[in-house]
Amino acid sequence: PVKTLGVGQQQLIEIAKALAKNVKLLILDEPTSALNEDDSRNLLDLMRGLKSTVGAAILLITHDLGVVAEMAERVVVMYAGRKVEEAPVGALFATPRHPYTRGLLGAVPKLGSSLEEEGRSKLSEIPGMVPSLRKPIVGCSFAGRCPLVTDICRTTEPLIELKAPGHSAACHHSPVEASVAGMAA
Repeated sequence: PVKTLGVGQQQLIEIAKALAKNVKLLILDEPTSALNEDDSRNLLDLMRGLKSTVGAAILLITHDLGVVAEMAERVVVMYAGRKVEEAPVGALFATPRHPYTRGLLGAVPKLGSSLEEEGRSKLSEIPGMVPSLRKPIVGCSFAGRCPLVTDICRTTEPLIELKAPGHSAACHHSPVEASVAGMAA
């Protein structure tokens, strides 16, 4: 009889093939999205091993913030095809500088919380719709959904700027730490 491999097993085989070719950069797009918990854990363990033994760099493209927190050193947050924030993973989770990043992190359930818990914080939801990518976006790509939006957001695309050491964001209203502001003066 023919044995069919599961999605997780197929992904592990593909990574093993890459290892055999001695790759230095491995790009994984949503690597855990179709996997059960065991296959996901095995894949993440293999990725950690690859990184430490072969010295390969791993570029992860994912919506899974748990995988980001566990695997990433540096994070780039994209919205509507634009980079809106970049930081070391700890800084991004501790002090997100872009409203979209704050919305994403607010939508993640907190460990130990429950629906019945008294005084629990609700998961946040990002209101509005993602802009159409069929036509050019004028101004900030997140303006239609942002709680901080002002007129400048609707007309001028914010540049990605350093807001804290090693932490940049593309937001007109994200404060700049004094240590960074002093460097520009």
